[in-house]
Amino acid sequence: MSGTVEVGVNYWPSRFLPPQAGAEVAQQLEATGVVDWFQTWDQLVSFLPQALWRPEVTPMARLTTDCDSYYNAGMIAMLAASATKKLNITTTLDAVRNGPAELLQQVLTIAAATPARVALQFAAGELKQCKPFGWKRSQGLARMEDIFIIVRKMLASDGLISHEGKHWTYDGAWIGAHFPKVPEIWALGGGPQLIDIATSYADGFTSMVPSAFASPEQWNAQVQDIHKQLERKGRDPKDFTCGFWPFVLVYQNDDQRERLFASPITKWMTAAFGRLHHGAWKDEGERLIFAEDWHYALRMLPHQMSRAEVDEVVAQVTPTMIEKSWLIGTPEEVAAQLQPWVEAGANFIAPSDLAPAVFDPEEQPQVFQTMIELCAQVKGASVAGLAPANTTT
Repeated sequence: MSGTVEVGVNYWPSRFLPPQAGAEVAQQLEATGVVDWFQTWDQLVSFLPQALWRPEVTPMARLTTDCDSYYNAGMIAMLAASATKKLNITTTLDAVRNGPAELLQQVLTIAAATPARVALQFAAGELKQCKPFGWKRSQGLARMEDIFIIVRKMLASDGLISHEGKHWTYDGAWIGAHFPKVPEIWALGGGPQLIDIATSYADGFTSMVPSAFASPEQWNAQVQDIHKQLERKGRDPKDFTCGFWPFVLVYQNDDQRERLFASPITKWMTAAFGRLHHGAWKDEGERLIFAEDWHYALRMLPHQMSRAEVDEVVAQVTPTMIEKSWLIGTPEEVAAQLQPWVEAGANFIAPSDLAPAVFDPEEQPQVFQTMIELCAQVKGASVAGLAPANTTT
């Protein structure tokens, strides 16, 4: 596979580990020589219902009593940035719970901590971490546009700026004009409005496959549209990141494959994320589990579901839905499956793997090594300095 694509590895910022564990994992990733990005994500609660986080479902529940105890992702990214020299750093944030000046101040701090690249993947928000905490998820895209415009004004000015937006009004505001290093900001998600915002103000766009784009052809069509929009707006597509998080089930042997396929966690994530626009399953001959207009970001409140409700969702997931929702196989096999997606137009990917939440605690070092092997296969490189990761989830 072409070495032009850059590869990221996800880090779950669990509070069941000391925050310094993020820095240790970042150092291990840097030492491999095949990982380009350390990626973590900003979450108040997990994608998994607490009703699933029990020992008979996942052995990890013996060590961690819940799946929702997260550190602040920006702080973990800062620790990773401070601990490495060449490893690029990226984290996610959402437009609903963060103000423009505060967000810019945070990512400027992370960017100044490392000579490598720093990127913020900026999303419109999710119901599960908006509604329970008093935020309105419906404001996400409008807030995103305000934030992008205000941030760009601040970065472009050495004086006071003003902006009358849909949710933020700035009147003679500034946070200083010294920017030691400017981070990249990528829009994360999908849809025409988000794409228009991204091509107008962002440095890149990231999404998910095959959940948002079910084939390399669909992904390529989106990339081509993005490039056309950039050119119409006087921007160079070569300076714009197009990337995705491929959902993968990667394993080393048949036993691991069977456990991944049988896991209620895999089935839940297939139901919730297999197709982000749930109605798309109808066109693929699958029976809908949720309403046709269901989308996890707009409708999912996993921690307000009973165990019976969660078990009912899990029971409806078919093996063919799993097969269509994930790139599945050994590191070599998954890398081969990824090749047409990358060739369809991607210069960044960050594989998202369920093995850390499914396999035994004793298997976690091998889970880490398997992901590094996948990165090496994608990059067409050998692994140097590989060490087991000190991570539980």
